Amino acid sequence: MCKQQIGKGSIFVSGADGDKGVAIVQQLLQLPAQHKHLCSQHVYAGLPDATTPRARSIKGLGAQVIAFDIFNDHEAAVKALTGITKLCLLIDPLSERMQRSNAYTYGKAFIDAAKEAHVEHIIFLTPFTPLDAVSQPASPSNEQPTATAAPTSISYGSYRSQFMLIESYLHSQFDNSRITILRYPGVLHQHLLVLSKYIAQHNAFPLPDKHLEITVESCNMSDIARATACVAHSPTLRHSRNAYKISSSLLTLEEMGQRVLSGLQRENIINRMDSATLQQIICDSVGNEDQAIFLMEMWGLQQKLSGRRLEITRDLEALTGQSGKSLNEYFEEDEVRNAFLSNHKNGELSSFKVA
Repeated sequence: MCKQQIGKGSIFVSGADGDKGVAIVQQLLQLPAQHKHLCSQHVYAGLPDATTPRARSIKGLGAQVIAFDIFNDHEAAVKALTGITKLCLLIDPLSERMQRSNAYTYGKAFIDAAKEAHVEHIIFLTPFTPLDAVSQPASPSNEQPTATAAPTSISYGSYRSQFMLIESYLHSQFDNSRITILRYPGVLHQHLLVLSKYIAQHNAFPLPDKHLEITVESCNMSDIARATACVAHSPTLRHSRNAYKISSSLLTLEEMGQRVLSGLQRENIINRMDSATLQQIICDSVGNEDQAIFLMEMWGLQQKLSGRRLEITRDLEALTGQSGKSLNEYFEEDEVRNAFLSNHKNGELSSFKVA
């Protein structure tokens, strides 16, 4: 019989209206079935609307959906988090309601509600690391906020600056013994799907005409979900005070393009263009300018990150006992390969979904 441990309990996932949130919820529910020593926990998914197909699919997985407006209903947020042991604080810029103008507000609202609800453990997921060189985030004093500073205002600049400010605010409101940071840097494999239409039409991979030596890290959606579930199902003290990086490979932008085309068994043709044109290609694919800007930031294309130092860590393997999925393995999946093939229907390429 499974015996409940101290520091374990109900789990709440914010941002469950995006694909990352769904993947995390699914893994949270599946992990105890895969490892019999784990107790099943109540899993709650935070959504703005409980009537959507996404909400119904999450209910079908076995999670309890809780709908409220995090931007305008603080009391509902506190009520939703009351009695919750662990909050997986996911802020997904690729979800429908997230914009550059509200990312920081979203994170701060959840942190404030979690503090009032006495949530024991915050697991913060972020695509950015403070070791990367960044442009100065806006704050009242125009100085880099420290781990104890609580910024009172923010101008809506880069996603990177906002995520860094959210991380600083989290440390100002919760003791480090109650915080775990999970970083999913660089290129998520699934993000490459935004280029599938261009690749199918031009049989080439689009890259900027400058800074092809920029190095990016990659991880897969399943890597993120598995690492989050492992931390969430562990006693709080096992992973609190720690920051983990979920990455599986290091590639320059040029190497990334070559690897994608090799995985698709195509000729190695790179089309180089200015960043504005590349951003427009991405924007046309996702239909959302803010999401295109986020992806450009993730790939280091919004600015030259001078002096950027990246390294592969063993964090994912240490957390989960498994290494990350490589790009080669990703493109071996039939449904992935098919997404990059030209599939004409009524004269149009078939649509695809961004991870």
